[in-house]
Amino acid sequence: MATHATTTTDKPVLYSYFRSSCSWRVRIALNLKKIDYEVRPINLLKGEQRSEEYLKIQPFGFVPAYIDNKTGQTLIQSVSILEYIDETQPGHSLLPKDPLERATVRALVQAVAADIQPVTNLRILKYVGDEKKVEWAKYFLAEGFK
Repeated sequence: MATHATTTTDKPVLYSYFRSSCSWRVRIALNLKKIDYEVRPINLLKGEQRSEEYLKIQPFGFVPAYIDNKTGQTLIQSVSILEYIDETQPGHSLLPKDPLERATVRALVQAVAADIQPVTNLRILKYVGDEKKVEWAKYFLAEGFK
């Protein structure tokens, strides 16, 4: 988490890519909580995540990055952003109240965030190569959702 003070709005700012499932998670939570926020697109296909400017905001060069302009803090990694939003913002709770149900939701979140999504992201698929990327992604998505 880093302090970031170059925004010009009181609204939270979400650095996001429209096809990023990690960014989708955060957008869904912000919308469920009815939080007005500003989106700053980062085009992963054009390599904008590796720009000097963006790396100052998100040193790993991933999306999303979330700036809470009330505190001046920048948060990274979708799951930690989701937990922060849920713990600091009123409105619809993102987790069930029951501890067992909450643990089940957390397990499903981790299955997607740690087991399914990483092997199907752009960085990995580029490494796998054009010939195998569709087969690779389909296999891991199917296995994960089984």
